Amino acid sequence: MKKLIIFFLSVILIINYVNLAANNYIYSEKEQKTSATSRLENELCNFRFVLEDSDGFGWFTEMGIGITVDGVDYGLLYLPFGLGNYSSEEVIALPSGEIQLSWIGVFFESYHFKIYNSSDELIYSSLFPLYAGVFLTYQNECIECVPVTDFEGEYIYEEHQVNLNWKAPESTDLTGFDVYRNDELIGHLPPATTFYSDYTAELEDGNYKYCVIPVYPSICTLEDECFEIYISNVGITNYKNNIMVYPNPATNVINVAGDLVSAIKMYNNTGQLILIQHNTNTINVFSLQNGIYTLSIETSTGHTTQKKLIVNH
Repeated sequence: MKKLIIFFLSVILIINYVNLAANNYIYSEKEQKTSATSRLENELCNFRFVLEDSDGFGWFTEMGIGITVDGVDYGLLYLPFGLGNYSSEEVIALPSGEIQLSWIGVFFESYHFKIYNSSDELIYSSLFPLYAGVFLTYQNECIECVPVTDFEGEYIYEEHQVNLNWKAPESTDLTGFDVYRNDELIGHLPPATTFYSDYTAELEDGNYKYCVIPVYPSICTLEDECFEIYISNVGITNYKNNIMVYPNPATNVINVAGDLVSAIKMYNNTGQLILIQHNTNTINVFSLQNGIYTLSIETSTGHTTQKKLIVNH
């Protein structure tokens, strides 16, 4: 019985070797280096392979899934042979181009695997039987994930304000930006925005970390661009209960009552300063688009308060 098992395994390994040679899947060191270079020169997106062996024997030596992109080798996925119920999940970065996936080895009914693209869509679930050769050709369209550049942050104590500036990435896949303060999402901005301001007078004293993250249709692993600062509001008194803005929602003109106003600054929902008026208690908002705005109101006593304003024509 033992000799029969050894003979059976030997036959399978020989057939496997013949299939490898016939399909040119014995890769040279030079070809592997070419593959690595290609990865650096192309944008990459992740493919997820969920590999399973329901019978628990694993895959025989050099058997598995061969991967090429535009004819360039990207390696071989396999499960080790042995006893045990084998399963594995592998994530591989592949560039745009024609992906060909090949089964390397002999027919065996127990193999099962699923393949997901960078948008986590199921693009293949293995069918039985599988024979040596190409079983899937797929045109890969990568999401171009590009980080922001020229990121800068500043804290203006006198104005109780943190300003963030950056250069938007040149990617047609960009859908916007998320702004976080200490891991709390405080703003979602359109893709053309390159500026954000945060009013800090109502924050408790302490360390704060502001991060700007570009948003793409699929999950991208990018290094966060962040600005860290210690914010102190010592000596600042917020008179928000003494200041009244009306009417709110507003259509044409708003009034500010409760104290003598020295300056009013208005910010849109992306944090951009759009208006400054001095020594007045009225503002004409007729030309503004419908939306939510922030008023930073400075009084003659040197205090500052913040109010939300809704414009709805």
